[in-house]
Amino acid sequence: MAILTQSALTPAEVTTLGFVSLQNYLKNKPIDQVAQERPLLKALMAKKRTWGGGKENIVEQVRTGYDNNFMWFGDNLVTQNVSQDVTYNTRDTVRQAFYPWNSAHDGFQFSEDYLLGNGILIGDSQSTSNSSAAGLVQLTNIFNEAMEVLRLGFEKILDQSLHLDGTHDVGGGTADPATSVINGLDFLVPLDSETGTVGGINRGAAGVPPPNQYWRSNFDVGNGLNTPGAGPVGYAGAALLAPMTDMWRACQKNGGAPNLIIAGTDFVKSYEIAAVGAGGALSRYAVQPGAMNAPWNFDPSREVRDMGTFTGLFFQGIPILWDPTFDDLDGIAGAGSSNGVVTGWTKRCYMLNLNHMYLRPIEGNDMIARKPPRQYNSYNYYWGMTWRGALTSNRMNCHGVITATGG
Repeated sequence: MAILTQSALTPAEVTTLGFVSLQNYLKNKPIDQVAQERPLLKALMAKKRTWGGGKENIVEQVRTGYDNNFMWFGDNLVTQNVSQDVTYNTRDTVRQAFYPWNSAHDGFQFSEDYLLGNGILIGDSQSTSNSSAAGLVQLTNIFNEAMEVLRLGFEKILDQSLHLDGTHDVGGGTADPATSVINGLDFLVPLDSETGTVGGINRGAAGVPPPNQYWRSNFDVGNGLNTPGAGPVGYAGAALLAPMTDMWRACQKNGGAPNLIIAGTDFVKSYEIAAVGAGGALSRYAVQPGAMNAPWNFDPSREVRDMGTFTGLFFQGIPILWDPTFDDLDGIAGAGSSNGVVTGWTKRCYMLNLNHMYLRPIEGNDMIARKPPRQYNSYNYYWGMTWRGALTSNRMNCHGVITATGG
């Protein structure tokens, strides 16, 4: 009776099989099918716009005004049958906002000893015809687990980074956060938008009115709409609806109504109090609108309930999504500071218009599998995933953030 032996896999086979497996995994289970407990990442991925690359910055065109030259005219009051003069002007209404793109990586490695311990033999033979089917199956099983945790871990860190202002390296890298970490939501829509430079445009430029006021997002930390104060306090539930309505109208006035509302745990608690009201009756704000009146493009009776973190509450017809990542961010030292204003993430609510805020992955660099070569002086095999891009906005005054006390 012949004894069957397992043939060894060559190093090239191990590397290629791992790369192809990872590539197919990302293709067949793409990153935009993210876990539903990450509503911001899910929404941004659904509307992402690739950037062609070729420059150090991703550029958004920003209209700053109309440079009106409108006038009424008629016949000259002195000379009959002669029209009054009209004037023409040269219009300069477009600015460019520049957003630096950033690079993200995650990867895993297997040593030959680790593979051998899992029953996978490796030899330096160049022949690929003797590779054991059992070895290929076992290697595939090991890869399945490694690829799953690679994807989930990548999503987690990318999602957290897309919330933060770019000064926190939650991934644990050694690069300088000031130049290497993506500028996220807290950078674009801070708790005080009257200072700082975003996209190369100075929000705090002096003047009456401020010349770049169009580039300020809306904020309210308990002092009134777009009013900085000595200390953020947020709104209690009983007083929450009026300032939320003020912010909604400010956002709606500039670029259309928000189409994504995400909130932290404490804010949701305050809004639940506001929605019920003193009389104990459910406010119209919490009532699900009919499909014919829905301001978003899906059937609210079905799809809203499938959004994972839907709270059962609405504001102005838009579902309020609880964002569990807010809880995680409060555990990161310094993450509660937003452009000098300190307020916990769980107390925040963001009203965003995703028609003017985009995740911009660089073309050909959106969650791609990588196959670094094996080093000559070690017996390790490497596989990775990289992403390059930025979070951008071409209009700021259609977004807003408001805070609540949790009671």
